[in-house]
Amino acid sequence: MSRGVAAAAPRFPDPLVEERHGILARYGYRLDRGGLERDWPGMWKLLQGDFATRGRPWVTGFEQLSPRQQEAARVYMRRRLVADELLDACKQAHADLHQSGIAPELVERYAIARDAYEDAVMEFGRAREQLDTLLPKDGG
Repeated sequence: MSRGVAAAAPRFPDPLVEERHGILARYGYRLDRGGLERDWPGMWKLLQGDFATRGRPWVTGFEQLSPRQQEAARVYMRRRLVADELLDACKQAHADLHQSGIAPELVERYAIARDAYEDAVMEFGRAREQLDTLLPKDGG
C-alpha cells in the first residue's frame, strides 16, 4: 500500500475531518492505487483486528485462513480499497466546492461522490459481516 499516494490526496477544508482521517491512517488505512498484485497478507494484518471480540481475542493470519475465508477476506479488503478511492473522490469534490465557490454543478458533484462513498461504506460493512460468519468464534 502506497503511503505517498495517500499523502497527496486532497484535504478537506474542515480540520476535524482531516484529523479523523489522520487517525485512521495511523492504523494503516491508506489509499492503495497499486497494481493488480495486492499484498493480501499485509492488508489483512491491518484489518484482522476488526474481527477480534471478547470471545475471539485473536484472529489468525491470512495464510492460515481456509480458501473460502481467504476469498471472503479479499472481498472485504477490496471493498475497503473501493471505499478509500471513493473517499478520495469525495474529498476532491468537497475541496473544489470551497476552492471554486458554491455552484449547483459542484454541489451535485459532491453529493454524488458522497452518496457513492456512503454506499461503499455500507458494502464494506456487509462484507465484514459475511466474513465474520466464516471465522471461528473462538479465533482458532
